[in-house]
Amino acid sequence: MESLEDNQYLRPTPLLDYESPILQTLVQQKGWKNLSSKTAQIDAVYTFVRDGIPFGYSQAFAISGSEVLKLGLGNCLTKTILLMTILRAVGVPCRMKASMVDKVLHRGLLGSLTYRISPNNLYHGWVNIFYNDKWIEIGGHIVDRPYLLKLQAKFPDYMGSFYGYGIAVLNFRNPPIHWEEGDTFIQSKARAGTLGTYDDPDAFFQAYPEAQERTRSLRYQKILRPALNKSITKLRQL
Repeated sequence: MESLEDNQYLRPTPLLDYESPILQTLVQQKGWKNLSSKTAQIDAVYTFVRDGIPFGYSQAFAISGSEVLKLGLGNCLTKTILLMTILRAVGVPCRMKASMVDKVLHRGLLGSLTYRISPNNLYHGWVNIFYNDKWIEIGGHIVDRPYLLKLQAKFPDYMGSFYGYGIAVLNFRNPPIHWEEGDTFIQSKARAGTLGTYDDPDAFFQAYPEAQERTRSLRYQKILRPALNKSITKLRQL
């Protein structure tokens, strides 16, 4: 990998604002830069974003990594922004991949009427990291493990593929969410086409402004977001 590419996938941007004090403090307190290997760094950062930032829906999606950290919750787009922000802060080259996903992800989280008014396809993003001379897809950070364990407990006898409650996987009991130096996923089986690969989330939102504009609608702010977060909270309390 050439140095120019390294710089391209390590630079800060308005959304990947790892030079902000809150991100610099977090990285220093966690000691991520001092870990013994690159895989240990990736594992620590990935696990923090996956489990330390609960799955949920914020008021807007085009927000910086520092804002996601302050909010303390996120979905595929916002947790991807935070994960990329911290990865670049510790020197892991990364970029963003995007697609649409079927709204089947919201099945079980929305009532029948609310589900009908939800857009048929949703904007989706995940992380591409450059590791061991190849690009690896990281999407298992979106849903936190405590939430997933509650969902598995709700359906104790269910095996095989599962679509709904925020996940879309082939192996409900053991989805590929752990960093083992390869791809990780939790929503990938709901993908509907591709929207491409981007150097950073800033470029994605410039290419697809509707991904942010949808969050400004009354439908999202007054109906969908409150309903989704209420259902997620209720499941966590089981």
